Amino acid sequence: MNMTSLPSSTQDSSPVYADVILPLPVTANYQYLVPPEMQGVLQIGALVKVPLRGRAVKGCIVGLSGKKKCESPKPVEKILSPGFSIEPELIELARWISEYYFCSLGDALSCVSFIGFNDCSKRYEKWAEMIDPAILRNPEILKSLTTRQREILDYFRKDDLQRVRTSAIHQDLDVSHSVIQGLVKKGVIRLKEYPEERPDGYGMPVAPAAPHILNSFQSAAFDRIQEAVMKRQYATFLLCGVTGSGKTEIYLQILKEVVDQGRQGIVLVPEIALTPQTVERFRSRFGDRVGVYHSQMSLGQKFDLWHAIREGRVHCLVGPRSAVFAPFPRLGLIVVDEEHEGTYKQNESPRYHARDVAVLRASRCGAAVILGSATPSLEAYYNTQIGKFNILVLPERIRKIPLPAVELIDMGKELIHKQGTGIFSHKLEHAIQKHLESGDQVILFLNRRGFANFLMCFSCDKPLNCLHCDVTMTYHKVGQRLVCHYCGETQAVPNACPYCGHEPLSLLGIGTQRLEEELQSKFPSARILRMDSDSLGSRKAFIETWKAITGGEVDILFGTQILAKGFDLAPVTLVGVISADHSLFLPDFRSAERTFALLTQVAGRSGRGDKPGEVIIQTYLPNHYSIVHALSQNYSVFAERELKNRKALRFPPYYKLISVLFSGKNQKMVSERIARFSNLMRVFRNQMRLTDLSVLGPASSPIGRIGDKYRYRLLLRGESIHPMQRLLHATLDKYHSLKLKGGFSIIIDVDPLDLL
Repeated sequence: MNMTSLPSSTQDSSPVYADVILPLPVTANYQYLVPPEMQGVLQIGALVKVPLRGRAVKGCIVGLSGKKKCESPKPVEKILSPGFSIEPELIELARWISEYYFCSLGDALSCVSFIGFNDCSKRYEKWAEMIDPAILRNPEILKSLTTRQREILDYFRKDDLQRVRTSAIHQDLDVSHSVIQGLVKKGVIRLKEYPEERPDGYGMPVAPAAPHILNSFQSAAFDRIQEAVMKRQYATFLLCGVTGSGKTEIYLQILKEVVDQGRQGIVLVPEIALTPQTVERFRSRFGDRVGVYHSQMSLGQKFDLWHAIREGRVHCLVGPRSAVFAPFPRLGLIVVDEEHEGTYKQNESPRYHARDVAVLRASRCGAAVILGSATPSLEAYYNTQIGKFNILVLPERIRKIPLPAVELIDMGKELIHKQGTGIFSHKLEHAIQKHLESGDQVILFLNRRGFANFLMCFSCDKPLNCLHCDVTMTYHKVGQRLVCHYCGETQAVPNACPYCGHEPLSLLGIGTQRLEEELQSKFPSARILRMDSDSLGSRKAFIETWKAITGGEVDILFGTQILAKGFDLAPVTLVGVISADHSLFLPDFRSAERTFALLTQVAGRSGRGDKPGEVIIQTYLPNHYSIVHALSQNYSVFAERELKNRKALRFPPYYKLISVLFSGKNQKMVSERIARFSNLMRVFRNQMRLTDLSVLGPASSPIGRIGDKYRYRLLLRGESIHPMQRLLHATLDKYHSLKLKGGFSIIIDVDPLDLL
């Protein structure tokens, strides 16, 4: 008998057992005895601490019954985060994630839980309350008070307060706790604790914003989505609009329809850096009914937000991919803004894609999904062609603002004719100066962190590689160090080549730190701000950076791909792309798609205000089709060409992929183990008559070693995911039954975005 909680008669007469899922790489449930004092309190979805092999482990209850499944179940030790539980809908969603993405149910449940499997509680603040306000006018009582005690009463009287935080009294009046206790003993005030919600730090807009009038294209898209919302029917809409076409206004107005129905909405953004901008827009319409959720919030903030959602005070949640698990009981809308971004795919277990989870979750609860992008993923675009999604097109910018003028600079010719420095072409340098003199903002894009890409010895022709990875170390001028951007290893810069002893070493390539130095040299009076993962290390840094940008404190904003992910900055009139080619050189079938999206998106940051925009793209490959089509923001032409390539190569979206990666420190063992695994898979494929599935590899990964671990990969490819999953399950079961010596890990990635 499964139930949410047990009736009192069962509690009094019979033992109760809990099925608990633990964060372990196993599929089995563990059963524990529920102590009598916890019966009626524990419910399905509650978090508990339980004993396991001599240690305490945190887990989640997924079943309660009176049936004992093991001989001597141990008792549950403790209830974690009292009052908190994972909703049944999210437990079922976690089961799907576990099955589809080949991860443990414990990992999936910890992921969908707003606070993981952690122990947290409400924060309480101590307040001083007036027992009777008339005391403030009673001369007899006032005579009996000390000078400091009367100061406290004056503090209440000044603003006609009934209660005050004791912390405020201590801070503002510099009085001791004994002074406050004296007032308590004399019956003037009482001390009482109240729950205190931990603020998210994003604040509220100064003034509410009214809805904008939609143009004809926006109105047509709004009407289509509204029809599904009013009928409470599931539907997914791909809102394909050029940059600056007003997609966010449609989100806002559709959300109002959802909230007016008494339902809730989730708005996903691809980066934490975009959260302040999006929160500001949505709070300008919906006030404090908009919550914020992301990984850099404290556990206490997440716990308080969960309670606010449970109590019905939050109707909309904004955040990156994990916000898709918001525990809304009446979900009516999920927006996935910039849906093409790879950051919606998690790169650790469970390796889910938030876009796909959003579509599944909406289909189960009759909600609408809006996938917004100027450069949709080919998977989403293909789904509109086969009828799974509905496509809505916004072909022009709001207020008929023209797209920016785009110019391509062939850096090969620049170098031949010696017109540029190697970082800035003559044209780009002149344009930056011109726009700064006009008082406009400039964005420069370079998708490389650090000062230089690597150090090179021209005597032996060897770059300085990481000792633990098969990649070059990136030179960071700040701190004079070499950094591996894969394993995090840092090294001091050597005086001579470690291979041949030659000196000096040469710096090759450029990164954002070197670009910053060059900008400071060429434009000394400009206010310059760098945005990359080195400069944005905390939630506070993101918020402060956003305030500086929107407050007009920045003239030149430059950085990595964070800048291409949806910033809406009206004062920006020039966008410069320092190097458009980096992503094209990656050994990945999505390289052209990523390049087109990056260039189109970053170009779209220009000319969103009243002044016309300008975009200058520097490249050594001016004739590559992804760059040519990005110049005109012609998505459909690019997509049709790229889809033909994918179909010919039998890659997504026409075929599904599952990556199986073996990783370990013993290279010979890893290569032998994955070879044995692939042989088993081919045997099962023939036995199960799944000959339409392809097993590709195994082969060493393009980056063959990371963190001293050698990496070998095989790919399973097919037109349908279900037979692929059956084959992989059969292979894994047989492989694990062999109980081969360990020392390596198997990482399974369903629908992988990164094959490096």
